[in-house]
Amino acid sequence: MNLKRKILAVGFILVAINCMAQKTTKLKPTKWITTEIPEPSDICFDPKTENFFVVSDDGILFETDKEGKIIRYVKENDADFEAVFTDETNVYAVNERHRKIYVYDRTSLQKNKTITIPFGGGRNRAYEAFTFNKAENAFILVVEKDPITLFELDANFLITNQFDLSKIARDIAASTFYNGFLWLLSDEDRVVLKLNPTSYEVIEKWKLPVINPEGLAFDKDGNLVITCDDMQRIYYFNNPEK
Repeated sequence: MNLKRKILAVGFILVAINCMAQKTTKLKPTKWITTEIPEPSDICFDPKTENFFVVSDDGILFETDKEGKIIRYVKENDADFEAVFTDETNVYAVNERHRKIYVYDRTSLQKNKTITIPFGGGRNRAYEAFTFNKAENAFILVVEKDPITLFELDANFLITNQFDLSKIARDIAASTFYNGFLWLLSDEDRVVLKLNPTSYEVIEKWKLPVINPEGLAFDKDGNLVITCDDMQRIYYFNNPEK
């Protein structure tokens, strides 16, 4: 094989590998449950209790068991909660409407701090996703769209970096860090995206047969958990990596 043909062959192989990497597989739910939470917009898993924290568009932070049964809740006036994250100490709920992050004690659900992170744009076109990126030792705060912007925040919630991710999806509705990767959820595209946690390049993606997917988490067994805003449902899927 001459040099030109070898170069072409290598090119075709690289294109094929890239296409395989970007191939979108459709997931099938193993089960779904109905929850009494109105408009569940995000979900996160608490490894200490094996329960979930779920936030509502009505400005309510809920704790539920794995079947979506409400254990306790706390409500904020004039709030639109769109993202939630918990660590060993706190639960963080993001109020998109007023560009605030509320910090609650994980045990008592007492609010200890309110952090304002200014952002222009429409009232309901701001922060939709929040988690902690262990690879970068930074909090991750994501603007929904126009453009999709990922902010890295330090321990004091100061913005240290930002990235335009508009090319990866039409919007971003939720995020989580799992198994060494950053995972994002697109509501409009109905896809789950697995990203390199340092470069934020998409490694793989999966299609969801779910209307209005808004929340994203993994439970203790590695099952993918998705909340559906309009249907008030929680869907379970097998771990897409397996």
